[in-house]
Amino acid sequence: MAIVRTACTMTLDPKDLDEVVGIFESFIQDVQEKDYGVLAYHYFVDEDPLTIHVIEWYESPQAMLDHYANLNLEAAGRLVGLVKLSPLHYYGNPTPEEEAQMAGFGEVRIHRPLASIPETAAQA
Repeated sequence: MAIVRTACTMTLDPKDLDEVVGIFESFIQDVQEKDYGVLAYHYFVDEDPLTIHVIEWYESPQAMLDHYANLNLEAAGRLVGLVKLSPLHYYGNPTPEEEAQMAGFGEVRIHRPLASIPETAAQA
């Protein structure tokens, strides 16, 4: 099964950064306690302009779908009220279920595989 990779950026008012970090920390705790198959779950920051980069990798489409099913919707709603999301970038061939799930994020850009080293080699 192919690894699922997504990425997006978020911009926000610097006064909201501490609250946003708190939301991210709650998401990370939930991933550690509730999810399986999450290979990467990262937030990076550029300070000028304040931009957060979100990188998520899942071992399978089902792991991604299960992660979103476990997502704290109250915290996610608050996050969406604090940040401006870029388009969501999906790297791979999404299943119809993934496409339906991602539609809730607004604009989604799908980047289909072209040429890569085998994933087993990349994981070695």
